[in-house]
Amino acid sequence: MFYIIFVEPESPGNIGSVARVMKNFGFYNLILVNPVEIDDESYKLAVHAEDVLKSAIIVETLEEALTYVDVSVATSANTSGGVLRNYTAVENLAEKISPEFKVGIVLGRESSGLRNEEVEMCDTMTTIPTDKRYPTMNVSHALSIILYEIFKSKCCIKTNPLEGKEIVEKNLLIEDFKRILAIVEEREYRRDNAITVFKHVLARGFNTQREIYTLKGIFRRIILKLEGEI
Repeated sequence: MFYIIFVEPESPGNIGSVARVMKNFGFYNLILVNPVEIDDESYKLAVHAEDVLKSAIIVETLEEALTYVDVSVATSANTSGGVLRNYTAVENLAEKISPEFKVGIVLGRESSGLRNEEVEMCDTMTTIPTDKRYPTMNVSHALSIILYEIFKSKCCIKTNPLEGKEIVEKNLLIEDFKRILAIVEEREYRRDNAITVFKHVLARGFNTQREIYTLKGIFRRIILKLEGEI
């Protein structure tokens, strides 16, 4: 499930435009952080996406908005400086994130985008390649490209048998972790908490297959050791 998190929108019209783009691609969960008032202009530009506006969640801070999601993706036109952390190409977002998680696509202010500290609050970031002479896009235009890439990825028929293998491997890794917990932790609520945390770590890590295979090997040896087989 995807949430669109729009941080401090400055124009009622842009809120409507974002809602319209969301509905174009089948996204309905909008979170507005400290927005301007949603008015007639918002509904006018939303066209047939009035339901997205009416159901929008309004919060005061980005920190509060991020409590609604498991994984957050900052969007930025700036790839310089110290904020480029765990970068994910926009065309790879859908395949890198497991469908089990709630994902927040975080949009910045129309005038200045996301601040560096806000980007750092997110788990990864993405950007849309543009001409260096004018790299900043309108927020709804940028969102349309991001949602198109996600929509395209999820709607295409997968012809490569290796596609989706990473998610399968992660699920097997989670099962190994459950076996370890069953041996070392008697309290059910502690096991449940640990599994939830481990899933979040995997989701936020955007792990490579090599990393997953390495962890699987270690987990297997731990299981064998605990069960007295080695």
